[in-house]
Amino acid sequence: MNAIYPGTFDPLTLGHEEIINRAAKIFDNLLVAVAVNSSKPTMFNLQDRLKLVEIVSRRYPNVTFGSYEGLTIDFANTNNINLIVRGARNSTDFNYESQISQMNNTMDSGLESIFFIASDPFKSITSSLVRQVINLNGDYSKFISKDVANHLEKKNG
Repeated sequence: MNAIYPGTFDPLTLGHEEIINRAAKIFDNLLVAVAVNSSKPTMFNLQDRLKLVEIVSRRYPNVTFGSYEGLTIDFANTNNINLIVRGARNSTDFNYESQISQMNNTMDSGLESIFFIASDPFKSITSSLVRQVINLNGDYSKFISKDVANHLEKKNG
């Protein structure tokens, strides 16, 4: 079975990596889909976000990545995928993701969503908070992997 894990990944956090790791063990193929969301400004441009996903994807032979603009269901259909992977840290995330899942399923009844509940060490990590720590020149190394941190440090020189 093939699945898609969509998100902006701005930046890719340890929480995202946990979902990728867990999903890669379950599905035959996992496509990590980096969304271009014009209504959501990002700290990192699309190429940087794709690079971060590429760095992590290299660890798994069954994980690929790409980017898309528009509806996730359209990108999933284009790639012959009928299962969306989403992460949830808490009940607020779950409620939000459930609404999206219901909308997706209403637009395409052949598309299902599966939720991975974040493990305790990752429940407090959000990309928004990591961006805030980065903006304030704080130590963000506990929230992203060493590979991702090394890339960001090289880029920012």
